[in-house]
Amino acid sequence: MISPDEPLHVLDLPQLYQKPSGTDLIKALALLSLQPRTFGTTADVVKGPAVQPEGVTRYLTSIIASSLAWLDADELREAIWDAASARLSERSGRTAMPAMSRVFNIPTSSGEEYTLTLHEPSLTADNLGMKTWVSSYLLSRRLHGLESPPSLVPSSTDATIPTQRPLRALELGAGTGLVGLSFAALRGKSATIHLTDLPEIVPNLAHNAALNIELLNRTGAAVTTGLLDWSVTPSPLPTEEQRYDVILAADPLYSPSHPKWLVDTVGPWLSRGLNARVVTEMPLRDAYLPQVKEFRQRMGALGLAIIEEGEEIGYDDWESADGGALAVKCWWSIWGWSEKLE
Repeated sequence: MISPDEPLHVLDLPQLYQKPSGTDLIKALALLSLQPRTFGTTADVVKGPAVQPEGVTRYLTSIIASSLAWLDADELREAIWDAASARLSERSGRTAMPAMSRVFNIPTSSGEEYTLTLHEPSLTADNLGMKTWVSSYLLSRRLHGLESPPSLVPSSTDATIPTQRPLRALELGAGTGLVGLSFAALRGKSATIHLTDLPEIVPNLAHNAALNIELLNRTGAAVTTGLLDWSVTPSPLPTEEQRYDVILAADPLYSPSHPKWLVDTVGPWLSRGLNARVVTEMPLRDAYLPQVKEFRQRMGALGLAIIEEGEEIGYDDWESADGGALAVKCWWSIWGWSEKLE
């Protein structure tokens, strides 16, 4: 007798030569479902199917290739083929997955958790902003520690701007919006936030803001979305009143052009007040380490200095061939002006 705590072997599943019922095949395929990971730590990772991975791909392929002639209904055969194809796609990497809705739990300073729902279209190489990346998840879970410190209050060099106004925040390269929406929910009425990205990303970003309207309304959050192309210098340059007290960016570097573009965007849009902050998190993947180094150098040249930084491990989803979680080292940093700028 097999212990319920022990993973099954693929040979324990209904075998085609036995001509199993359609119901039994559907149940077996449901058992093989791989769920998206929650990114965080090994304790957060959703457990995979209770079936040993050896032989599963061959099992699924055999079902897709079979005529399933012993089953009576065409609809039942189609449902089984579709389920087997979906299970095979789940094991073929995130780019093979269809559109999905993801649920993320974000801690608050009170110990409560907020739940955000994000829609992710099917991923292709030219729409990487449609996926929620591990650094976004890690930064969103760090934001509650930034919720109330004195350093994150409006402070302007312009005496005509009231210091008690809501804090203004901007997210660059918001993607699916996890970081910005988390920030909005955590800050509530005390802040407004503008989530920005490229034209092809913004419609899904706006859609995700709408998906979470109940949470945003409950916390009194004010969220807007819009286009911001880092490669284009704003003209005219924003006034101090138009600038932002906080700029957020997660996983913003995946092109040799990005360090310059990102810092060139931070410069005109960040408030000149000494309380202004740039909060970033990015993976330390070998291919992009030169870009991280360049980003640090350019931020320093702009007049910004690191106030606090650290590294942490997250687990990206759908990166490995078997659908397992892949450990990713990420670097987070908080920047402020090294001296008062006029």
